[in-house]
Amino acid sequence: MVDILIVCAVVAVAMYLFATEKLRVDLVALLIMTTLMLIGVFRPGFLSVQQAIAGFSNKATITIAAMFILTAGLVKTGSISMFSRRLIGLGASSERRLFVVLLVSAGIASAFINNTAAVAVFIPIALSVSKQFKISPTRLLLPLSFISIVGGTCTLIGTSTNILVSSMSADAGVGEFKMFEMTKLGAVFFGVGLVYLIVFARRILPDRAAAADLTSKYKVGEFFTMVVVDKKSSLVLRTPAESRINQRYDVTILEIIRGDERLWTGIRNIKLQENDELLVRGSIHDILEMGSVEGLTIRSQLKYADTELTRDDVMLAEAIIAPSAPLIGRSLKETDFRHQHGVFALAIRKHGETIRERIGNVRLAAGDTLLIQGRRDFVEKLGDDPSFLMLQEVELEQVRTQKGPIALAIVALAIGLAAFEVLPILVSAIVGCLAMILTGCLKPQEAYESIDWFVIFLLAGVIPLGLAMENTGTAAFIATGILQVTENLGDTAIIAVFYLLSTVFASIMSHNAAAILLVPIGVASAQKLGLDPFPILMAITFAASSAMSTPFGYHTNLMVYGPGNYRFSDFLKVGIPLNVIFWVLSSLLIPVFWPLR
Repeated sequence: MVDILIVCAVVAVAMYLFATEKLRVDLVALLIMTTLMLIGVFRPGFLSVQQAIAGFSNKATITIAAMFILTAGLVKTGSISMFSRRLIGLGASSERRLFVVLLVSAGIASAFINNTAAVAVFIPIALSVSKQFKISPTRLLLPLSFISIVGGTCTLIGTSTNILVSSMSADAGVGEFKMFEMTKLGAVFFGVGLVYLIVFARRILPDRAAAADLTSKYKVGEFFTMVVVDKKSSLVLRTPAESRINQRYDVTILEIIRGDERLWTGIRNIKLQENDELLVRGSIHDILEMGSVEGLTIRSQLKYADTELTRDDVMLAEAIIAPSAPLIGRSLKETDFRHQHGVFALAIRKHGETIRERIGNVRLAAGDTLLIQGRRDFVEKLGDDPSFLMLQEVELEQVRTQKGPIALAIVALAIGLAAFEVLPILVSAIVGCLAMILTGCLKPQEAYESIDWFVIFLLAGVIPLGLAMENTGTAAFIATGILQVTENLGDTAIIAVFYLLSTVFASIMSHNAAAILLVPIGVASAQKLGLDPFPILMAITFAASSAMSTPFGYHTNLMVYGPGNYRFSDFLKVGIPLNVIFWVLSSLLIPVFWPLR
């Protein structure tokens, strides 16, 4: 009983940390693993060291890493963009038709590739459609995210959760999922979700008008000012680095205009001269203070627009912080963002709020959107960095379009070999990864960079918790409590309870962590009742893979939060009804598709 109490305490603390986000989710997972490992050292039979690190060698962890690489092969060869643009071309005749084709295209893509990558490709297309038809992005992007989540429920490889539960099911002796095992219910979800998003979601979502340009959207125009270096200024013949303007006044020099010459790069090491005109960014209070102390003339306090901040070789753009970016939890100053990437960050959009002052000190999180300005080639280079998802369509340097058909063939072959059970999905995915590199579709370094280590370490850290629940009898103990409520209510009620638990847990924790926690309980419950565990595992999988009621339940929701100008309540209003519909459908259809008895 002591071991059960210990595991329950670990689960309770983990859920608290997941829900409050006091620590990064992957760090919480590693904390769980380390805690269980230490307890196992002093309590034999609780969890061995080998079991504690088993998450790193688990079939699901390796398969998911391989799927990230296969998806990167499609992205780097432009295969996804080519597929999406051809489909979008079919709907160009009308707004409604285009909306339908956009959602169907994203949903189909998400069934076979990582949905984060799919949404990253479709966001710029959706924004382009928004501008073309004068539709608010608010009406498009949340449905795009939701349909990608629903599309992921249609196949084994659609989401990491599907692969994870399949592996846990095999380890429990229940059996792995086949490639298209989930398609029966997934297709129902997709059809119902598509109708809901087309007919109802567009009416529920507000019509928040898109700003005419980025400076208006972020309201940063008034933060740009032109100042002139006076003859007696203390800055004459000194570089910005020497005078420490940024640190002392929180003012950034974006450009130096010297006669007919415009200096944009290497500004911190350029010695300023008399009559230099400086385009600076900062609050008017800080700029006035700098002007007074350093001997500068404030030439203008005009509100700048995109046209004043862009030229043929300089552009404004928006970039989303990717879920696995090294910047997460750090500030722009700590990462030396300006000098690492050669572009300025002018503002940050976080959880619907635009931050324009002292942005260098803001702690960045996944889904934050940066307004950046820089030379076109540097911005395009940023688009090649997996840490950023560009909202404008930029010309990526590393796209190998001539390799596109080869990449498509490799992925199709990997899926086909697994679907027809010629090879296990783990083996076919690894073979596909090697083929991507050997054929030149992907460089080895790109393969390493494409893996979302956030997900990998999350899985590796939380998987031992499932093993501890089995070893200590915690799963069976909790299952007994659940069955006291449900065993006399029938098969539908059992499925409904596990689906609801999985949805709630996935909304509080990571969807993968929720599945790991509930799978042992589901198997133990089925064994106590003499039922087939497979339908219960399906309920857990579908619920965890389609938690949509909060912006934090899924990475794709965070990706559209800023670009769509959403509020937290938008996700609740659209996501909760859809989750309830799926709950009812699953409770009724899972016992039909996969009988419990």
